[in-house]
Amino acid sequence: MNRITYLVAGLLASAAALPTSESTLQERNIGPAGRISSFKDIPSSPELHWTPCYKRFHCANLEVPLDYENPKLGSTVVAWIRLESENGTGTDIIFNPGGPGGSGVDYMLSGGDDLIKMTGGKYDIVSFDPRGVNASGIDLTCFPGSPEARDQYAANSGRYPTEQEKYAEAVAHGRWCSAVNNKTEVRYGGTVAVVQDMLHFTELQAAQDGSKKPKESLIWYYGVSYGTVIGQTLAALYPDRVGRVIVDANVNGEDHYAGVTDTAVEDADDGIQYFFKVCHEAGETKCPFAGKSSSPKDLEKRFNTILEKLKKEPLQSITPALGGPTIITKDMVLHQIFSWLYNPAAYFPYMAASLLALEKGNATMVLTILAELNRADDPGPFNYTSTAAGEVLDLVTAIDSAGRYPIKNVDEYTKAVDEIEKTSVWFGEGYATLNPLINAGMTIMPPKSQLFPGFKKTKTKNPLLFINTNADPITPLSSAKHMSTFFTGSVVLTQNSGGHSSEAIPSKCTRGHIGEYLASAKLPKEGTVCETDKKPLVDKITRRDVVVPLVRSHRM
Repeated sequence: MNRITYLVAGLLASAAALPTSESTLQERNIGPAGRISSFKDIPSSPELHWTPCYKRFHCANLEVPLDYENPKLGSTVVAWIRLESENGTGTDIIFNPGGPGGSGVDYMLSGGDDLIKMTGGKYDIVSFDPRGVNASGIDLTCFPGSPEARDQYAANSGRYPTEQEKYAEAVAHGRWCSAVNNKTEVRYGGTVAVVQDMLHFTELQAAQDGSKKPKESLIWYYGVSYGTVIGQTLAALYPDRVGRVIVDANVNGEDHYAGVTDTAVEDADDGIQYFFKVCHEAGETKCPFAGKSSSPKDLEKRFNTILEKLKKEPLQSITPALGGPTIITKDMVLHQIFSWLYNPAAYFPYMAASLLALEKGNATMVLTILAELNRADDPGPFNYTSTAAGEVLDLVTAIDSAGRYPIKNVDEYTKAVDEIEKTSVWFGEGYATLNPLINAGMTIMPPKSQLFPGFKKTKTKNPLLFINTNADPITPLSSAKHMSTFFTGSVVLTQNSGGHSSEAIPSKCTRGHIGEYLASAKLPKEGTVCETDKKPLVDKITRRDVVVPLVRSHRM
């Protein structure tokens, strides 16, 4: 599991104001922002106490029950962070960047200002680290107390060549993980518990703002990728508490709770076709791989030729400056391209240069490009590694799907692999050998109060806004359409572009509909399709257009 950061375009140029809430941020008396730069220095409390932090933010370590229905079991701490809008009405939008395993705190420190701008400067942005993530409590790991053992296992796992061996390794890991967590707090780390924490936070904030009925306070929420599962779960369990819920780049929630998201890459081929289209349109000057090709189909043929050559004979690099001998395989190229499809605006130029280098047999150039990107990747201020985030992904998925995981033996695994491989010509094989194994051997069961009962037709207090691009590599449009059927009055807004979420490429059309929804809960007409303002490679997309880093965690 790789932790991929990607740049995301702004959502809104402006949005109409909401009705003023009972109390503005200025009346909360939480003081000016301060210089505390570690959640370790922020006191924890069962009450919501905001502490000035990170120069311009406010932070809180909120003590919450492990199990809200049985508080005697003990508590954990959830880290919250807020960025106030200068012209805010006091309405909080809770944001989750995805995962499972994405840090909302880390995200806010680099992208909070952009979220304020996205929402027109009318809303205050709040995010948090869900249980087990980064600065929050519960140690979601299969190697409690031994991160070195975890890292060593991660570095050495996944090397078995056959499906039978891959399945056996995954089952052994799942059984091990379940056994060592027999008496730990891991079982309290699922998505339902995260939703309950959001509800608890909203009630505490409403009470602090002077609401006479905090138990009726509404949640305003915006979630991306796995964050859509959180939003879908919130709407399913607490429909009367939905203020505004925007879910963008939708996971199929039903599949998530079953433990295998078997249609996740069905639009990934469209993502690479999108590259061929814009590359051809841009021409050789802007897209080096375009060359003299006469059509996008021509580019596709050349791409397939590159893959066939790599399959037959991987490229070799012996450049001393790169540290050692290296080969480039077909699978390595597909894995890298898959990650670049998340953010076309940022990565299509690198993709074009790399494909041209591969076509010319220049392995050194490809490796130099990758090294340059790795150096530019900002790890953030926390010692929260991709390996740690990967364990959160595994364990949250296992907890959420407890008792529902459909694969019981190696034959069923190989059958699942065969079916998933059919969903994508280029990426089905890579995804199929990993995603179905996340829950193999896992038997960690959440408490009854945190066991998700499943989706059913639900009428929410305010309708949900589903958003999806139609060439998303990991969360297909069909997932948004399927999950929308469970929520009366909800609408799916489609953006005609590649990228993981609508923010990947700017669209005034999409921004406008989001603004109307935030202002008045007005939804676009069913079937609305928004075009983007610019195209990767074809147009110059600047830092102003694409500004916010997001984190995703997926098995590929």
